[in-house]
Amino acid sequence: MLKRAFSGFVLVFFALNSCCKAQENPAPPASLEAALGIQQSLERLSKLNQQGEGSSSAAITLRQDVLERIMQASFAFDSVLARIQVEVAYTEETRTLLDNRSKRRESRYALASFLAGGVSGTAGSAMSLTSDLSHAGTVVGLVGGGTVLALALAHSTTPGPKQMVLSPLNMLAEILDAPPNSKSRYPPVVLALISVPGPEGGMYVSQLPTRWRELNRLRADTHSKKGATVQSLTSNDDQHVQSTADELSNREAMLLDLNASLLALRSRLGALLDQVQPH
Repeated sequence: MLKRAFSGFVLVFFALNSCCKAQENPAPPASLEAALGIQQSLERLSKLNQQGEGSSSAAITLRQDVLERIMQASFAFDSVLARIQVEVAYTEETRTLLDNRSKRRESRYALASFLAGGVSGTAGSAMSLTSDLSHAGTVVGLVGGGTVLALALAHSTTPGPKQMVLSPLNMLAEILDAPPNSKSRYPPVVLALISVPGPEGGMYVSQLPTRWRELNRLRADTHSKKGATVQSLTSNDDQHVQSTADELSNREAMLLDLNASLLALRSRLGALLDQVQPH
């Protein structure tokens, strides 16, 4: 008796556990219409059109509801796209500041190499013209060459300059499963449309992280040294994270990829308007 009761308890437990997991991870909407919550309205509107009642008050009410939801989704996309463009501008500005620092660093290295190699080489050659100073000239030339070699070695081993990220936004965060700041959260309707599988939905957006890893823009794992880290790609000005020029370049390119993918998804909303037009 106890054995049966225990078995029943186990079955109930697993059933409840599976139910909770299903609620925590709901299935993504199967279509754009389902993600927008207009699928039933479109079906009812189609039936009314087939019955010749496309101009009835019921059809007009359904049409207005569908149009309102599509327009709200369009405005939500516009908000996301605008914020992505703002972050692109901040990232580009930060990268320009870092490029200017790198150019100044290279100029100082070139000047130091010229002074160490050119001047000492000229002095050594001049001294070698005099028999009494030929040995000293050789020494001066060798010292100059050694100095140039030491400068080159120090320059190559010194890490490149870094610059603190200036962007107040981190619009890549939710795409890379990182916590966004309060200014960078995506509207629920955009997240719903991104989660739609297949070519008509957010397939391209969901595949971006895999594509970025293949292009070595995003690090494949913690052991890899190719690509930018998630932290450098999703940081904002409040976190005071220092990034290299390559990391900023990758961030800018990924933001542009995301912008293009979201634009393609937004353009599909226009095709839904054809289903709303009276027939």
